Amino acid sequence: MLGVSLLYAGVPVAAEPNEALVVTQLADPDPDYVAPPDTKGGHRHKAAEEDSLDQAMEQFGQALGQAIQLQQQMMLQRCKASEGAAGTSQGRMAWEAACKYTRR
Repeated sequence: MLGVSLLYAGVPVAAEPNEALVVTQLADPDPDYVAPPDTKGGHRHKAAEEDSLDQAMEQFGQALGQAIQLQQQMMLQRCKASEGAAGTSQGRMAWEAACKYTRR
């Protein structure tokens, strides 16, 4: 079987003639979509909305950064407090898993 397939592997295959490209206009993908109405002064309202969104994103980022920093500080304090404790081998392995790389 392998020999037969290798025998025909080098034979070029005749391609079929080119087919015409057919483009079909499809129906609207969401027929229930209703565009929001245009309102006067919408640009000012949109700019204010974008500013408040930017401010909210910035505040969220700051709060997240502060939470991460607090979490790291708490982990460092926990690691320093339990560094000298010998404990069991399981306790030592848990300490190494959590604190080994925070000492550097």
